Amino acid sequence: MNKLSVFIILLFASLSASASSILIKGADIYSANGLLPKSNIYIENGIITAIGRSTPMSADMEVDGSGMSITAGLFNASTHIGTVEVSAISPTVDFYSENEAVTAALRIADAFNPRSTLIPHNRVHGLTHALLVPESGTNLFSGQVGLVQLGNQPKVIHNSLAVALDFTEYGVELSGNSRAAALVQMRQALDDAKDFSRNRKAAMAGEHRDYVLSYADLAALEPVVNGDKPLLVKTHRASDITTILALAKDFQLQLILSGAIEGWMVAEEIAKAGIPVIMDPIHNLPNSYESLGARLDNAKLLADAGVTLLFTGMGGSDTHNAYLVKQSAGNAVANGLSKSMAIAAMTSNPAKVFGATVSGDIAVDQPADLVLWGGDPLELTSEAQLVLINGEVIPMESRSFQLRDRYFERLKSD
Repeated sequence: MNKLSVFIILLFASLSASASSILIKGADIYSANGLLPKSNIYIENGIITAIGRSTPMSADMEVDGSGMSITAGLFNASTHIGTVEVSAISPTVDFYSENEAVTAALRIADAFNPRSTLIPHNRVHGLTHALLVPESGTNLFSGQVGLVQLGNQPKVIHNSLAVALDFTEYGVELSGNSRAAALVQMRQALDDAKDFSRNRKAAMAGEHRDYVLSYADLAALEPVVNGDKPLLVKTHRASDITTILALAKDFQLQLILSGAIEGWMVAEEIAKAGIPVIMDPIHNLPNSYESLGARLDNAKLLADAGVTLLFTGMGGSDTHNAYLVKQSAGNAVANGLSKSMAIAAMTSNPAKVFGATVSGDIAVDQPADLVLWGGDPLELTSEAQLVLINGEVIPMESRSFQLRDRYFERLKSD
C-alpha cells in the first residue's frame, strides 16, 4: 500500500463526513471524450462541477493525483455478485433455480445480499456497478437480469433490465440435446408470450388455451416480445449467433448477445443488426466444440466491425473477483483493441446500452462515480487509491485487506 492509500484511509473518517468538496489534482482523466492529461476534477456535494485546469484550487478534501489516472467506476456486465457467497455451499447460491416451474420469472435481484463480503472486496479494487445475470437450471430461459450499485449502501438499481436465455451447449442440453429442439421451445415460448399479452384477461380467468410456461414466466416475457425489454442470449458458436440474430428479427426483439466466443466470424452481421455484445476478452481456448474458433483478438475484430462491447472477466472469477474485468480489458488492448474502447467497454458502453440507470462517464453535472488509480488504469500493478460511488468516498476496507493487515502485523512482531 502506498502513501496515498494510507493517507486516505487515515483521513477517511475525519474528512468524508464533512467534505462537501473534493479536489483531485494533476491526474490523467480517461472519459468518453478521450484523455485529459494532468487535469483536475472538482466534486461538490457528490456532483462533478468542474474538469480541467480551471477548477477551484482548494477543497475540503484535496488529493494529489500526479502520476495517477482516473476512470469512471468499473462495470462488470455478467456477474452473480451478492447472490452467491461460497460457490460450493448451495444455501449461499441464489443465481439459478432447479424449480422447473420458475424460468423467465426468476428475478435474481430479489436474492441480492447487500452485506455480501464479495461487495467490499470488489469495490476497493474499483468495481462500482455490476449486472446480475441468472444461470439456467432447468430451462433455456434463465430469468431476469438485474443491475446493482456497490456503494456504501449497496442496492439494486433495476430488478429487471432484460430476460436471459442460454443457447450454449449447456442450454441445448437442457432442451433435449438438440439445437433444433431448443429453437422449437424458444419459438413456442415467444409465441405464447405474445398470445398471453393479447389475451391476458381470458387466460387469467381460465377461459383460454393452456400454455407451456407458467403465467408468471409469460408475464416476464411479455415486455420482451413487445419490444420493451431486451432478450440477453448467451451463445458462442458462430452459426448459433446467426440463428439467434434471425430469431430476433422474426420476433422483432431487442437483443443483447453474451459470450460470443466465435463472434469475430460473424462480426459484420452483429454490427449490421446493431446488437451489443457482452464478452470476456480472455477467452482464447478451444475447450468445447462451440468455441473451436476462439481467439484473443475477438474483441478487436468485433470492435473494428462496429459492435458495441461490454466486458466481463475473468473466466471463473467473474463474481468473486469481478474487478478483474480490468485485467480482461488490458488483455484486449494487448491483442489489438484500442485503449479507449477497452475502457469504454467497462464504463460508458453499459450506459449506452442500459440508459440512464448508470452514467458510466466522467462529466460535469454527473454524480461522481470514479476511481483514482495508482498508475495506468489497465496495468496489473495499478491499484485503486480512491473510489467514489454516487459522490461518496468508499472506505478502502475489505475482509481480504483486514486479513492481510492482521497477518502482516503478526509477521512484523516475529
